[in-house]
Amino acid sequence: MISAYVLVKLAPTADLAKVSHALQEPGIKGLDMVLGPWDAFVRCQAEDVAALGRLAQQVRSCPGVADTLTCPII
Repeated sequence: MISAYVLVKLAPTADLAKVSHALQEPGIKGLDMVLGPWDAFVRCQAEDVAALGRLAQQVRSCPGVADTLTCPII
């Protein structure tokens, strides 16, 4: 198993309820809204790096997501 945080910047017009609903994927283990340069931290877990990449791509493609940064946990 590999875990990562996907840091998320939301568009100013993002609907938080829709973003939260769109992130109801089996590999998403948590979603925390934060203050600072990023708007949310999404904790992800996958079987391998390729699956983690696909999960991060799903986060990036959510409506209202403007930018992401994937940080694998070591």
